[in-house]
Formats: sequence, structure tokens, C-alpha cells
Amino acid sequence: MKQYSSSTTGARFSAAADFLGNGAVEVPVFESEILDMIRRESVALQRFNHVPANGDPHRYFEQTAIGTAQFDNKRSLSPTPSGPTRVERSAVIKCIDNQTNITLYDKNLTKQQGQFAQVVAKDIEDTASAVVVLSAQSIWDGNDTSLLTPTTNEYVGALTQIGDGGQISTIAPGSSIIDGLKAQVSQMMANQTYKVKPNIIYLNPVLGNALDAEAKAAQITFGKTEVVAGVQVDTLKTQAGELPIITEPYIPSDTTAKYGFDAPPDDYSNYYAVILSEPLIEMPFVYDEIENPHPRIYQLGLVNSLNGQFVAVLFDAIIVKAAAYAHSLVAVQ
Repeated sequence: MKQYSSSTTGARFSAAADFLGNGAVEVPVFESEILDMIRRESVALQRFNHVPANGDPHRYFEQTAIGTAQFDNKRSLSPTPSGPTRVERSAVIKCIDNQTNITLYDKNLTKQQGQFAQVVAKDIEDTASAVVVLSAQSIWDGNDTSLLTPTTNEYVGALTQIGDGGQISTIAPGSSIIDGLKAQVSQMMANQTYKVKPNIIYLNPVLGNALDAEAKAAQITFGKTEVVAGVQVDTLKTQAGELPIITEPYIPSDTTAKYGFDAPPDDYSNYYAVILSEPLIEMPFVYDEIENPHPRIYQLGLVNSLNGQFVAVLFDAIIVKAAAYAHSLVAVQ
């Protein structure tokens, strides 16, 4: 847009004209709104529990067993003492950031032209949105492998944590997706050691379409429920009750062996469904003056070139508590 400012030379003005003729000088004019359909949100991020970190690493205890009872001689009691088993758990806080630089000249010229006066504020806001998008993707497939001893700067994704826990199952080509998901929920509910209560299913959108197609062919009617304000989804009737089915675009699919699964057959992919006891998903975060789990934007001092520097920062992590028994990962081929 710089070439259309009032100081533009006649030669450049002529080169930018759409048409020059008798009684007509037509120059390009753009709509003031920039077409923007970029995805900036995640239902999962809105639903997961965000809690202030209690340190770095963030620590908590998990009770994995209670004392052991026994049958005894009713006239000569001799119980063996026992007690609960509690395990310390820890997770290192991670960092996501993004930066945009805005030159003083471009900021002033854009404001002077008026047509795109909002673009500076939009670019700064998008700096934070980029952090949200990366977080929304990485809560599922972040490539770190240990919560306590990091090997990369990324999250330990939920798929990795649940896969390492070992509660996984595969639905082979041609098998019923609905029956496979319900069977996995039933297996979780049959746990005699832990009181497991899965309450939601997240899945890849392509898998969601296959689920809908199967339900239509079998004349199965899903229920409906609202999961966040204004977002209504189908529900699947299981042994744990009606579980909402949320399609999450950031859940990946794979053609290789991952998360404890074998590679799918040729010409197939593993599409993942994640059955969660959602209250046990935590995202501990570090904040400044305001207790806010969202990215914060800081304006740095002007550099020698008078560029304005805006940095968005998020300090948090994702913890799948009780990953070995309270959640399940299903690969549908």
C-alpha cells in the first residue's frame, strides 16, 4: 500500500493504475477487512484444567494402592500390617514464545493511510494466537519423552503419556469403530483396583467422519450435548454413560509405529481416539501479577532501528495424571 500514499511520484502512480483514459483514472482499492480464517482456538485447551504451578518442576503425589486386607482366624487374629502406597510425581514447566517486529515507519504510514489502521493491533494479537495454536497441537503430540527429565523443549504430549502407560487398543480395518470404543471404555470401567470414570472422547476429524458413516449405516442415533459455550457435539452411549465425542483437528494420524502401536497395513493410517478422565488432565502454568493461564504479550524497548518488538510468552506443561489406568488411547486403522 505504500505506493498509493499522497507522496507517491506520478510515475509510480501511473504504473499502479488499473486504467488510464479520457475522464478516468482508476487505481487499485482494497477492502479494509483482511480475509482471515486461520484456526486460533482449541476446545481441549478450553476444557483442560489450568492450575498455578507450585514450582519447577510442578509436583504432586499419586496414591497407587491401599493397605492389603486378608482373611484371618476369627478366634486368633494375627493381621499383617500394611499401608497405602504413595508415589511422588513431577513435571518440568515448558516455554512457548513468539515475536513480531513492527518498524516505526510502517506503523506510522499504515496509520496515516487509515484503510488498514487495525492491522498493527491484529499483528500483535496474532503473536499470542500463534502460541495458542502451537500449544493446542503439542498437548497431543509434543515430542518430549519425560515429564521430569526433558529431552526436548516441547511438551510430553498426551498421546505419549497415555501410550507409555500401556492402556492402548487397536481397531483393525473392517472392524466396528463404535463397538471398539465401547469395548475399551468397558475395559476401563472393569478395573477393580482404581475407580476409573472416563467422561469424554477426543478423536481425529477423519475418524469422526468414519464414526458418523458407521452410525448412519447401522441406523444408530447419537445423543447431543454442549461441551463449551456454543459448541454442541454427539455423544456415545457406553458403560461410563453418554460420553461426548469431540473432533480435535490437532490430534494427529500416522502411517508409522508410534505411541506403542504397530505401523498400520499398507495404504492405511492410524487415526487416534483418546478416551479421557478429563478432570485428571492438568496444565500447570507460571504467571506474573495476574493469575492468567493464557499467553502474555510484552513490548520490549525500541532498538537502534526504532523497531517495536512484541513478544508473546507462555510458561506451562501438560500432565496426564493416572496415565496408566484412567485414560486410554485407541488407534483405528
